[in-house]
Amino acid sequence: MKQWFSLLLALIMIVSCVPAMAQGDPLGAYADTVVITSSKDLGANSPTFPEGDSLENNVWTRLYKDALNVEVDFTWSTNEQQYAQKVNVAITANELPDVMKVSAAQLSMMYENGQLMDVTDVLEENMSDLVRKTIYADGGLSLDSASFGGRLYAIPNIGSGLLSAYVLWIRTDWLEKLNLEAPKTMDEMLTVARAFSEKDPDGNGVDDTYGLAMYKDLFDGGFSCMEGFFNGFGAYPNIWIEKEGKLVYGSVQPEAREALAVLQSMYQEGLLDPEFGVKDSGKVSEDVSAGKVGMFFGAFWNAAMINDAKVANPSMEWQPIAIPTATGELAKAQIPFGTSSYYAVSANCKNPEAIVKLLNLQMEKNYGETAETTKYNITPEGYGPYAYTVIALEPTMKNFEAAVKVTAALETGDVSALNDEEKGYYDMCVLCREGDYGNSNWHQMKMFGPNGSLSVIQTYNDAGNIMVDEFYGSATQTMSEKLSTLKKQQLTDFTSIIMGEDLSAFDTFVANWNKLGGEKMTEEVNAWYASVQ
Repeated sequence: MKQWFSLLLALIMIVSCVPAMAQGDPLGAYADTVVITSSKDLGANSPTFPEGDSLENNVWTRLYKDALNVEVDFTWSTNEQQYAQKVNVAITANELPDVMKVSAAQLSMMYENGQLMDVTDVLEENMSDLVRKTIYADGGLSLDSASFGGRLYAIPNIGSGLLSAYVLWIRTDWLEKLNLEAPKTMDEMLTVARAFSEKDPDGNGVDDTYGLAMYKDLFDGGFSCMEGFFNGFGAYPNIWIEKEGKLVYGSVQPEAREALAVLQSMYQEGLLDPEFGVKDSGKVSEDVSAGKVGMFFGAFWNAAMINDAKVANPSMEWQPIAIPTATGELAKAQIPFGTSSYYAVSANCKNPEAIVKLLNLQMEKNYGETAETTKYNITPEGYGPYAYTVIALEPTMKNFEAAVKVTAALETGDVSALNDEEKGYYDMCVLCREGDYGNSNWHQMKMFGPNGSLSVIQTYNDAGNIMVDEFYGSATQTMSEKLSTLKKQQLTDFTSIIMGEDLSAFDTFVANWNKLGGEKMTEEVNAWYASVQ
């Protein structure tokens, strides 16, 4: 009897050391306050908080305390430019907060150092249904990318790779003036580009317009970058695609050579700005705003960069359309793997389930049944939840679903199905329709309205015409050592070819790419690919 009493007393003492929470309740509060330490990437510009608020005391930290009895201690914070370096220092010094956002390479480093907690069971047992739906939206691939030996060692910051698909933005007022149709094939696009370059679409009597915009880095720029153009030829630069059961690098495939040949021809015809090689995307957007260019490939949000030009020149009209193709069939648009960062939980974290509960709360207040989007999503300072929260996710199809709902509301006038955030988009679209293009109204119409960029990208997805980067593992050894250098050489060689170097330079580029690390990198990628099949 005494033994049983002693055992019971011991169990009571153990349980009393663990903060109590509602059993099985993803949003249950602790009886005793729990403190979670974290780091914070403040973005390109540090957020401006309302008077009296701070990173440690704001709408989210107060919610954490009131709803969960969790207090947050940001042990350090820094801007976007310095964040990765600060994370590396923290890993090297083994001075880690309970949870910290890291890259895939940093996650691997922490795993090798034994600094990560196995959160497989913690996440499974504590995440809400909404978090579960979001985190499994890609079929579990993001979870796989955060796993080692079949166990989960971080919470993936799952994103929407689909939002990175490209469209072709085109001056439809110029099309109308020149009696042209929007192009569906690459040949038709070249016809339009010639007309925009040669037939004075702006009517100023000066030969000062170009058919297609392009910027100096070619890829990864969001605005006037050329992935979409290459996709029109079945080429997929800078991502790994499957061919005959193996992964190959898109930049070194024959289709990329074909795309470069057409760009070279366009350059020689004067359809491209001859100074593209020294212009960043910001400078190109200025040219577009000034009415010097009639088409550019880019991201769904690109109208934001020329909204002021629309206000200044209301007759200017841009429309996003699907990527034209060499065959005339719907293009397969390339997208990256949706997850590029992770929330790493320290092996020394005492209450890892609290981190999951913070995530449950963020998702509920942003996207759940009790969502208060005006209060917790779009703040008075213009920052979304990511400026304040410890950990945050966004449903991968949220923007696409919003576009469908906003478009339907614009057609019927019935806004009853819209949440606060969607109603905000709707209101801006209505103002745009009434001729008020300022305050991003026109930009929002071009994204969420009828035939907007989100609906164009949705057509790719609905048709299954998406080419996803098939490599989602941690950087291989050769990648870490060589990929940056290989990309710089790729930019140099591609630019030289566009500007007139013989096309045989592409074959030389491929040979050098393989010799200088590409072949070894491909072997490593395929060894990983075989391991995950």
